[in-house]
Amino acid sequence: MTNAIASVIVASASAVAKVFVIGAIGYVSAKRPRPVPILPPHAMNAISKMNFNLLILPLVYSTIASAVTPETLGSLWVVLVSAVGVICLSYAVATLLGKLPFFKVENRVDFDALRIAAAFPNIVALPILIFPTLCEFPVVYNSFYEGEDGSTEAEKFRSCVDQSNAMIFIYFFAWNLLYWILGYPTLVAAGQKRQSSDNSLSVTEPHLPVDSFKSEEPEVKIDVHDVEDGNDQKSIGDAISDDYEA
Repeated sequence: MTNAIASVIVASASAVAKVFVIGAIGYVSAKRPRPVPILPPHAMNAISKMNFNLLILPLVYSTIASAVTPETLGSLWVVLVSAVGVICLSYAVATLLGKLPFFKVENRVDFDALRIAAAFPNIVALPILIFPTLCEFPVVYNSFYEGEDGSTEAEKFRSCVDQSNAMIFIYFFAWNLLYWILGYPTLVAAGQKRQSSDNSLSVTEPHLPVDSFKSEEPEVKIDVHDVEDGNDQKSIGDAISDDYEA
């Protein structure tokens, strides 16, 4: 019993450590070297889109095609129902916390966006990193494996990874379904409210006339007699300087 608990702790620590290492590499790449880092800020959006469209989506479809079969759907429906329950519970908890004095958000638009962020976190990238690492340990892949007893450790590991990824992407399917039905319209409405509020504030703000921003320049006068006086000759520059100081 003690060995099993220790194995679970080691497996969990190894999986989480991998997440921190990859996160640290990304952070350093975005900050160093200065002033031009390896991953500049203007490239983040393009890299994120490429990662999702070119890497994650094919991985989703290939994993579901290889691991989700009509036979396994009988057990994976629990994941689908659990995903809906977790998302609704997260939204409800964020709503309740927002009513408390310590967590209350005065701006209704910000509060709506905050509840959506709490209900729809990132549920693909981190589990994909964690679960394959967990499946490397016998205490984990033996619990997942339901095949023949004479199977090799490689087969058990492969079965564990396929089943875990299938559960992740079934959850991802429920996540997308609820997000596009509830989350996305709420965020769009919040953005429109914020934009209309900003526009109304800009209209009601007092505007200073353009002439008020013009600085008054000192008038410079040149006395020709001071320049052309033969007894006390002055240069034009001295005449301008004297009149400016006066």
